[in-house]
Amino acid sequence: MPTPEAPPTANGPPALRGTEASISSSVHVALGTPRDADPSDEYFIDEHSFVLSYSPEKRVPNWVAWQLDRAHLGHIRRKDDFRCDLALPARFYRVKESDYLHSGYDRGHMCPSADRQDSAEDNSQTFLFTNIQPQLHELNAGPWEQLEGYARLRVQHGALLYVVAGGVFSAPFPIIGNRVAVPAANFKIIVVLNQGQGPRDVDESTQVLAVLMPNRRGVGASEWTEYLTSVDAIERASGYDFLSAIPERVQRVIEARTARP
Repeated sequence: MPTPEAPPTANGPPALRGTEASISSSVHVALGTPRDADPSDEYFIDEHSFVLSYSPEKRVPNWVAWQLDRAHLGHIRRKDDFRCDLALPARFYRVKESDYLHSGYDRGHMCPSADRQDSAEDNSQTFLFTNIQPQLHELNAGPWEQLEGYARLRVQHGALLYVVAGGVFSAPFPIIGNRVAVPAANFKIIVVLNQGQGPRDVDESTQVLAVLMPNRRGVGASEWTEYLTSVDAIERASGYDFLSAIPERVQRVIEARTARP
């Protein structure tokens, strides 16, 4: 686990930059910080409009988590300012535009640009490469984008969402550019609440949409609903434990079933 790097603040000890503690109070992981059995390949970053775990080995995010409500859906124009993330320490490689050039893969957002149209700053943050994984165009512009639009439609109709998205990697994983890992599949977990509710309102009846979409040719031939699965299945595929802040008796119910939209 990386050691603290930020200087002391006027209010107390140094910020635990890069550690799980640095994001633990964020609303975006109010349902629990995803964890796996090997924390050595995780560097945590609070980007304020979302939080993430970055893999220095794979040079992509392990996962990105964010809350989505009406306040995030404004009219800010898409910034398209893809760039390296200076929040990463200098000892880590910082992915840049050239790593994707002529690779055959899109720069696939985990937290979508359109989920952060409340301010130019928030929208710009979604174009940091720590929020991006290589995706085939037919995935990025197909079922992945369809699900993004569906989630925002739910919010427009009064939902409050807690979302986490990331990749599942084969061994050995393909690479592009300067050893940027290509996921075999992408997952997304969406916990659906109503505006005004919060983590304490998650119970056995709460809708949890989970998808696992292969990052391979032919994926665009299916609607996003064809890739619905359970949280349990995503946990088995990814090695991560999700929704750990929810009571275990509730987890057992909502993580086992495949919910329908």
